[in-house]
Amino acid sequence: MNPTKLNGKAYLLKIFLGESDKINGRPLYEEIVFAARKSGLAGATVCKGIISFGASHSIHTMKIFALSSDLPVTIEIVDSRENLDQFIPILNEMLYVAKRGGLVTLQPVEVLHYSPGEKYKNPMT
Repeated sequence: MNPTKLNGKAYLLKIFLGESDKINGRPLYEEIVFAARKSGLAGATVCKGIISFGASHSIHTMKIFALSSDLPVTIEIVDSRENLDQFIPILNEMLYVAKRGGLVTLQPVEVLHYSPGEKYKNPMT
């Protein structure tokens, strides 16, 4: 993958999963983030939702009387189309092995700012 310098046109890969989804005994969302980092992608963020439903139409929520408390999580990864295209087969394999449902989308975005903070610029800290 090419070193990431994000500016201008890029793509957002968005992955929707359940918080309890696992692969090799570990949370699937964590393993996807670790794989994205290992692949040299620009960055990844995991956000936890409060309620959702998907292809199964089961409601996922924290409410006490709900049928499922498997909260939704979304992983967002922004990078070049080329880098994401190289990562998607890795992601697809992880989703296949995990045997869990989910949704993956890809959309163009405009990057306005991308840089490390001061605490990451000094190698001594």
